[in-house]
Amino acid sequence: MNPMIKPAVASTPLLVWSVLVGLCTLYMVPATIANWPAPPWMTTIASILLALAVVVAVRWIVKVRRASRWNSNAQRLWQELEAAKRNGTTTTEVTVLSVQEVQLTGAWVTISWDQFGYRQQAWIEGAGGTYWPGSVLLITPDPNQVHVGQPWPPAYRIAESDCVAIAPSFS
Repeated sequence: MNPMIKPAVASTPLLVWSVLVGLCTLYMVPATIANWPAPPWMTTIASILLALAVVVAVRWIVKVRRASRWNSNAQRLWQELEAAKRNGTTTTEVTVLSVQEVQLTGAWVTISWDQFGYRQQAWIEGAGGTYWPGSVLLITPDPNQVHVGQPWPPAYRIAESDCVAIAPSFS
């Protein structure tokens, strides 16, 4: 699971099961109570539906809490990124669009320079697998690679020490 992409709360199967189980439970439980002492088959079905309703409710709670935790973490990461940006050093944001190859010492990725709208291949140093598609990196640009009025390098190298902060993209 990509920690940089907000987890979905609702899904089609969960919605279908919620409606199906909810409607059946709303019909069977009152019908069982109205016919008390109800036949064993009716009591069994009502009990199964109640158990399924609890399982579906727990699934909704888990998904909502996961999304809430993700939002809290994302806000914290963006606050750290903004604080690092105000630190006074020259920085720029790049978004990791895709990861082509992960190695032990880093990863080959496609990045987009947010300020310039330019996409290119890049090598990001660091523990392999730490950068995900959708990650926004605050980096200190390397003046040896980017020159005003010069063409962009075919592949940009982001040193581990140049990565100041990381946060998820909200787009």
